[in-house]
Amino acid sequence: MVAAPSSGPARVVVHIGMGKTGTSSVQYLLAANRDVLTAHGVLFPRVPGRARHTRLGLAVKPDDELTRTPAWHRIGQPIPRRFRRRFRRKLLAEIAAAEAHTVLFSDEALWGLNEEALLRLRELVAEIGGRVRVVAYLRRQDDHLASLYQQEVKVGETRRIDEWVSLSGLAGHDYHARLSAWRDLFGPDELVVRRFERSAFVDGSLYADFLDAAGIDIAVPELAPAETRNPSLDAETIEFLRILNLHRVGEGAESWLINNLEVVERLRQHEPGETLTLPDATLDRVVERWQDSNRATARDFLGDPDGVLFREPRRHAGTITEQRLDPARVDYFARLVGLSADVSASLRDIAARESVR
Repeated sequence: MVAAPSSGPARVVVHIGMGKTGTSSVQYLLAANRDVLTAHGVLFPRVPGRARHTRLGLAVKPDDELTRTPAWHRIGQPIPRRFRRRFRRKLLAEIAAAEAHTVLFSDEALWGLNEEALLRLRELVAEIGGRVRVVAYLRRQDDHLASLYQQEVKVGETRRIDEWVSLSGLAGHDYHARLSAWRDLFGPDELVVRRFERSAFVDGSLYADFLDAAGIDIAVPELAPAETRNPSLDAETIEFLRILNLHRVGEGAESWLINNLEVVERLRQHEPGETLTLPDATLDRVVERWQDSNRATARDFLGDPDGVLFREPRRHAGTITEQRLDPARVDYFARLVGLSADVSASLRDIAARESVR
């Protein structure tokens, strides 16, 4: 094991996402290879989370925002001040015991932190010590929307994709504003920005690219493979989940506290088909909305004098814009996830109602 300086780690790497850029896959790869990382002097700490470092993002959020975060409710809603104090103590103890030269954090929720949270994170990272590198991946906003909608349905969204996209602000898609906030408020020594495009990855591999971006000198073949996490679901499956969310809300559940993780795992048995997306005209408006921000991002954060942020075209293959589930298909999906006959009947009624909208 490579020893760290007695004063603490020489470097802290903070992987901030953005979400839906392979973050779960990277996190599970790192979690599955903690021993390999340790042998190279890199600590991927357990205190913030086994894979995704959810508790790191929670620890720096203001109280009012914290209490509106579903993940906070899932960990049992401890007293915020006590949670932060215990988290800090345990994290610093883990780092001190490891004597690693690099500490690596990864949580996509960090991408959207507000000013107060960014300053809190800066204080915590400063207490750890060492030079700080922030790693961020950016994805075409039009392609990102469909993937982000999937994630929202997995955690309780009940609106159709066309309603959702018209109501959501999606401020996180202003990449220049987000990265400027990280640069100016958090103030890392290095801010490494990468395109989430396979043609841009080192060796065509997200894992190789991430290790390069993080400055970790480990070859991908040295790492044990990890199961792909947070898989994409096809249009039928996503519509089934949305209908299930509508049923649960009708039974009194709060949509923002719904978590379909176990259901999604069972739905992975389904052979996927076409992926839900939005019509080209809508996606064209999304691209137009952010074109000035994207040009500035390419120039200021990737050093591209031509202002070209994304080089790969919009994804069209294997996509569909029709959001509908045939009521006759409900029983098939209900059986996959183990729902009762009464729930299946309710879902068929909802599917019939939704299919004529």
